[in-house]
Amino acid sequence: MVTLYKNINKSSWSKYVLCVVFSKSINEQINDWEVNLDKIVFDEQIKTGSFHGQFPVDDNRRIRMQESLKKGIIRPYYGAINARACAYTLKIMPPKCVIGVEHEVINEKTFFEDTVSILQKDASVINDDFKKGFVIEEQEYRTLQKWEYWNEKDEFTSRYIYKFFPTSIGLVTIVTATHTKDKIDISDYDNW
Repeated sequence: MVTLYKNINKSSWSKYVLCVVFSKSINEQINDWEVNLDKIVFDEQIKTGSFHGQFPVDDNRRIRMQESLKKGIIRPYYGAINARACAYTLKIMPPKCVIGVEHEVINEKTFFEDTVSILQKDASVINDDFKKGFVIEEQEYRTLQKWEYWNEKDEFTSRYIYKFFPTSIGLVTIVTATHTKDKIDISDYDNW
């Protein structure tokens, strides 16, 4: 299940306004898919010092990567700011939701479909301990509210596709209006 939360208490919007939480099952499926592709990149980086000429690793990093592999840790190098190589899309079509995952280095995509639950709650009752999920914070939401294609009543419908790009310094969030194909980057870069 995918759970979508809307924080109904504006005084706690600084914590989040919209929150997407994936179930343990979806988390595991996404993680398994990502690890398999990350291993391809990781193995080539250890073997050749890069992945198809991209994301070069020096000898010291290769030694650390080999030591990590002995411990069962697969962590390829995707550059200084890219903690992960995947982007995630969320298309909400109640009672279901489609989660797209794109490994941008290997250029492969997969999709997971699950039921969706939409809840309006105060931020204080939401468990922050989720492995995979995404948050739209106050400034990002205010940017959405100013967008000419935004309609709050449709925020959890197929009218919008949400795309999330995690980096080591912040989360890039792009929203697409499906009817017009217009996009807006709502990321709050000033607070990274």
